Amino acid sequence: MKRRTLLGTAAASALTACANGSHTPQAKPTLLLVHGAWHGAWCWERVVLLLGNAGYRSVAVTLPGMGERRSELSTAIDLDCHIDAVSEAARAIEGPAVLVGHSYAGFVITGAADRLAASGKLRSLIYVDAFVPSAGEKASDYMPGEARTKLAATLAMGDPAYPPIRAEFFGLEKPEDVAWVQARLTAQPAATYFQPIRLDNKLGVGIRRSYVACQSPRLPVFDSTKARIRADASWIYQELQTGHDAMITSPDPLTKLLIQLA
Repeated sequence: MKRRTLLGTAAASALTACANGSHTPQAKPTLLLVHGAWHGAWCWERVVLLLGNAGYRSVAVTLPGMGERRSELSTAIDLDCHIDAVSEAARAIEGPAVLVGHSYAGFVITGAADRLAASGKLRSLIYVDAFVPSAGEKASDYMPGEARTKLAATLAMGDPAYPPIRAEFFGLEKPEDVAWVQARLTAQPAATYFQPIRLDNKLGVGIRRSYVACQSPRLPVFDSTKARIRADASWIYQELQTGHDAMITSPDPLTKLLIQLA
């Protein structure tokens, strides 16, 4: 049986937030939107607007060292730093929260969910074309060997930047979308790709877990994750016929799906 999600908008401390909508007496959850590699809170702009129009609250965060926080980039920003930022943002939300992670942010929301496991704060987890890591995995495990070795070497020499790839890689088709994204992409803190994720709890115990796969065009790097999730009856699995950056290419279908899954 397949189900779906809700979103909303509110500011989170120490993070860039996009706010819209107001708290409702029905205790609707606030959706905490976490971007993937090289992106920032800006990529959720269209979804945040649609969620606000639908009466839901959302917080779109910018992770340390990225987007408008790019001046913070350093070798000290690792995966734990990103997990801490999202955990802090979730704790700052009044009422229940839904963690939504895109792409690399699957690592981040998995770690945050582990940190928040005993808080009762989380209502559900939604992965949008994202990694769903097991304990001890690193984002670099999913890189081609030659690229991984090269990035590790540059990091060892003190360079914290994993330069952004071309915007076309994210499944964007409209020239205006390609230009808009390309102008905003920033370096990923390289250390975030080499720190193994530490998990103390089984993922999402007692809360709903959903996966939204972007399939047209699909990115093969997520194939193994999608196959594992599809085979696990404890997950809700949905597909969108759009590119990887669904929040940009198909914001309306994605928003409607999030509203059903939250």
